[in-house]
Amino acid sequence: MPPRVDAVSPTASAETQRNARPGRPRDPGVDRAIVRETLRALADQGYQGMSIEGVAEAAGVGKTTIYRRYASKVEMVVAALSTIRHSMGPLSDTGSLRSDLAGMMTQAHRVLPRVFSVMDAVLVEEGRNPELLELVRERILRPRRDEVMTMLRRAADRGEVRPDIDPEAAVHAIVGSMFMRRLLGILPSEEWIHQTVEVVCNGILADPRDPG
Repeated sequence: MPPRVDAVSPTASAETQRNARPGRPRDPGVDRAIVRETLRALADQGYQGMSIEGVAEAAGVGKTTIYRRYASKVEMVVAALSTIRHSMGPLSDTGSLRSDLAGMMTQAHRVLPRVFSVMDAVLVEEGRNPELLELVRERILRPRRDEVMTMLRRAADRGEVRPDIDPEAAVHAIVGSMFMRRLLGILPSEEWIHQTVEVVCNGILADPRDPG
């Protein structure tokens, strides 16, 4: 059974407010409870097995309380998943790509257990509910990818990164290394993050010897 997902980002309320229908002000505590129980149900029961009714009962609210916020189970799940991305916070801008990459990888490894506990449930829905996976890509995965690409472009503008480097290819290489390590069940460490940053920087920096 996947690990239970209990932590909820403080931005959960903001996320639900963006997706909420018009009406009276929402209770942030109710928002957080819905997000928490949505992630818990997704991890424990899968998308097909979970229901709005079940989430409402576990969160201690009525079903209509959820429907005031979300038009469908898909919207509820995507909004809850978005809080995981927002919990990582903004990416660093230290003026050094090495430092920024190390900070990004540290942030990502902090939330990867939660990501893995729910993404399996999303990926198996590709054939049955392609809308769900596409919304996850649109609202969660692509925005985070674009943030990392912006980091690389800033470094390129500073002259740190070789002009022939494709930022998207570099991002995929970095993120892929983190997911592979997680799949192999190897715990992250500061030493491994340092080594991975060096491997990446040796391939993309204009002067890999520059410590930044």
